[in-house]
Amino acid sequence: GRDGAGATRLVLKYQPLWGPPEPFRALLAGFERDNPGVTLVTEALPNSSDLAHQFFLTSLEGGAKDFDVLVADVVWVPEFARAGWIADLSAEFPPERLRAEFLPGPVEAVVVEGRTYAVPWYLDVGVLYYRTDLVPRAPRTYAELERFALDAKAKVPGIQGFVWQGRQYEGLSCNVFEALWGHGGDAMGEHGRVLLETEAGREALAYLRGLLVSGVSPETVMGFGEEEARRIFQEGRAVFMRNWPYAWSEAQKEGSPIRGKVGMAPLPTVSGEPGFGTLGGYQLAVNAHVSPERRKLAAKLISHLTSPEANLVLAVHYARNPPRASVYDDARLKESSPFIAGLREMAERARPRPVTPYYNLISDVLQSEFSAAVAGLRSPEASLKRAQKQVDHLMGEGR
Repeated sequence: GRDGAGATRLVLKYQPLWGPPEPFRALLAGFERDNPGVTLVTEALPNSSDLAHQFFLTSLEGGAKDFDVLVADVVWVPEFARAGWIADLSAEFPPERLRAEFLPGPVEAVVVEGRTYAVPWYLDVGVLYYRTDLVPRAPRTYAELERFALDAKAKVPGIQGFVWQGRQYEGLSCNVFEALWGHGGDAMGEHGRVLLETEAGREALAYLRGLLVSGVSPETVMGFGEEEARRIFQEGRAVFMRNWPYAWSEAQKEGSPIRGKVGMAPLPTVSGEPGFGTLGGYQLAVNAHVSPERRKLAAKLISHLTSPEANLVLAVHYARNPPRASVYDDARLKESSPFIAGLREMAERARPRPVTPYYNLISDVLQSEFSAAVAGLRSPEASLKRAQKQVDHLMGEGR
């Protein structure tokens, strides 16, 4: 759109960043300064990922041209790319350049069939929290986690061992994929098939079910999302918690019962190697429906918003984890946000859920079958057999 004196309006649709508005405004103003004649307009989306996804499905399917740059959740990129809704950015952001500059997980999520369709903006990753006053160190293996948890439970009356996200929603799938990777598995098979019926898949579900059976985790985790787990851990009522990095600053707040008694580490695995955490976070993409001239400007805006300097602004002022490797070494980050600088090992091991255009289509099936296995309603074998059959059917139909 053009308005007044030939100015071009460029519209960015994004999730609220939560924090002081000035640093982000200054970042946008820098782009306007470098690109005279361009006016940037920002429009915030609903904070819920599902509602934002619904908004984009409706508007992009309808050929909407009223926004240029959009923020996309990790699992939307392949879906939107396949539908032809987001522009191929390989010329401006070649995959090999992204691989050289960004951490591996975020790049894997934005490069679809060898082409770049979005650029990582900030990342999230599943991590393990532990009580430094109750256990000798972070557990490296599942066996250690179980032993440390049961030892602490024997000493501290009423404390839970390990809380995580067991409710039937996407958070459960994140925990299952982490357990799958921790058992040496991978959910992506040949030719884009999502592989569930595997030895590692069975071991992962048996492990999660076993946490409830052995009493390491309370039965109530079957009703937990992120916040339910965080509240119990923050009230000092659990030894371990799987969550995202946001829970750290909450735990360290003035008046928090566990302030100064919390450590954070990569998730444990069978082998004791540092575990992979599910990749979360957002990427920036260009609306494929806008004119070539606007696309060019939109790509420039993405370049500006994903630069090392922009990564630093988002980290320091909004506690968003940088997807660029070099930013973790920046002295300014280490000084003002040592916590984020310390996340590097975990950020390097962030892994996307299966990168497939059908992820949103199959996620309900995964949640329901994973939930049945964790609840003990079905065996891991039976759940995975059912899930594999339904997923193959849905993905076959979708093609």
